[in-house]
Amino acid sequence: MAWRRLYITVEGQTERKFADEVLRPHLAQYSLDARTRVVLTNRTLGKRGGVLDFARIRDDLRRLMREDGNDDALFTTMVDLYALPAEFPGWDEARKKTVPLERVSVLEEAFRAEMGDGRFHPYIQLHEFEALLYCDLTQLQRRIPESGQAIAALAQEVAGFAPEDINEGAATAPSKRIIRYLPIYEKTKVRIGAPAAAAIGLPTLRVQCPHFDDWVRKLEGLGEPFAG
Repeated sequence: MAWRRLYITVEGQTERKFADEVLRPHLAQYSLDARTRVVLTNRTLGKRGGVLDFARIRDDLRRLMREDGNDDALFTTMVDLYALPAEFPGWDEARKKTVPLERVSVLEEAFRAEMGDGRFHPYIQLHEFEALLYCDLTQLQRRIPESGQAIAALAQEVAGFAPEDINEGAATAPSKRIIRYLPIYEKTKVRIGAPAAAAIGLPTLRVQCPHFDDWVRKLEGLGEPFAG
């Protein structure tokens, strides 16, 4: 099987760094050339980052799909459920679901239908990229000096939660909890967050985050193991 291009549109620079350093080399083993890009949120100013409203990510993706209309091009996303725009397709139905995984599944299917392109395979992170960091909080501790007590308190606060079950409240979303205990993280997400997730390792992330694992598995299935 020939190599296929996989465009991964992400929400911000932290996700981009993670995708480049972790997902890209892994997917290369399946003959997928992963090309990470941050969503364009202001075309006039060339500004990228954050899903401010659905129309912007939809239009950005459609432009990309027109630019590469070939059958060997594939497209996916990595955006957060937390703070997802209210006008996102499927929200009315998703709100009826009490289980976050069911909610995000409804949104992904509505997103796929809205784009109307069989090459598109959406992914919405439960509930934020930072959920991945809860798979092993010691990786944050290793990167933030004198953070042992704060990390221990954070770990105690989320004891019993699976990483993807840490919710989407304004004060209790994964990143908000980290910032409450470690304020420095807010300004060092890219420098600390992505390397910490990379150090945890893809196998551990996949075991502890089933929805994330399902996405990676689907991407693997779009390619073919690389024979060399």
